[in-house]
Amino acid sequence: MTTLALPAPVRVDVLDVGQGSCAIIRTAHGVTVIDGGARREYAVRTDPVTWLREHGITRIDDLILTHLHRDHVQGLLALARVVPVSRAHLPYPQIAEPPMSDDWRARFRPDAHVDSPDGQIQSLREFAELTRILSDGGTTLLPFSPESDPVIWETPGPFGLRLERLYPVAGDALETPALVAALSEVTPERARTSAGTASIEALIHEISERANAESGVFVLRHGGSRVSPEPTAGPAGTSETFDRPGGAARSPERSDRSGGAIIFAGDHAGERSHWDDIRARDHDGVLHDALWLLPHHGGDDGPTPEWFAELEPRALLASANTDHARLNADYWARLRAVTGVAVRGTHNTDPVLMENTGSEIALMFG
Repeated sequence: MTTLALPAPVRVDVLDVGQGSCAIIRTAHGVTVIDGGARREYAVRTDPVTWLREHGITRIDDLILTHLHRDHVQGLLALARVVPVSRAHLPYPQIAEPPMSDDWRARFRPDAHVDSPDGQIQSLREFAELTRILSDGGTTLLPFSPESDPVIWETPGPFGLRLERLYPVAGDALETPALVAALSEVTPERARTSAGTASIEALIHEISERANAESGVFVLRHGGSRVSPEPTAGPAGTSETFDRPGGAARSPERSDRSGGAIIFAGDHAGERSHWDDIRARDHDGVLHDALWLLPHHGGDDGPTPEWFAELEPRALLASANTDHARLNADYWARLRAVTGVAVRGTHNTDPVLMENTGSEIALMFG
């Protein structure tokens, strides 16, 4: 257990890791890391390993991987090599490195684009290495599934907070675990044949294509219903407030909801995503009046601006590099216009302490 002195019971740092995602949650009871970014970006961005060292963090209590893409798993692999991890919450059980033919291995480029066969199998190779390192280091591996407990942890007290999974939960049907299992059944002998290579390429492509739509979604929220506290101002010159134009009040029916929650949307996006299902079962209203780390780095394959507007978000935040932000500029502009709140990316800001998170959460973004 890690003991910390914090300005609020929970501190969240969303790091600028370039095109990727990494959030670090600290409480007096422990440290949680959600995704780790891609190391190729760290030369000009923030390296989570260096960040943890600079902040005196020597152990990770809970490590979470939302889904199997390199810009999320690669940085966690780097962390697992140097920082002890107590528990790891992963989208699949431990796997072995996928087999490859000698010809493929000879021409293999581990730094290839994530959507290429080399990039897709590299993500699986890194996940296999991550699970091996964690297992060898004594980490408790907790593959999450619809049947597993969605609560990661809770802080004690009448106004305690909870980190829990919103997707997948009971009733959700996942396709990627079966694909990963099928890949593990390809023998090295078959992998050396052209038919085996074609089969592996088809499987890893399907895994990569479906990974975003089945990405885990997590929320940091109040443990029970309560009145949202007044916003807490940060130090002068270091905070940013997100309100609707003209200081318009929020809907009164939101006052008994868990305002100030933070949604960690992973890369849950695309035509097979499940946001309507997630919203339909949100009986506690945790999606309302929340700060959103937008799915898929703020990509336009996420929910529509109108969908977000109905949830009255406090802010819409995206972990993205400059090129990705530029590609989605029109979508971000529509989000701003329709929701009336700011859309900010990690690519264009020094770390800033956000306001309107509630007195229990301090959020540093960028």
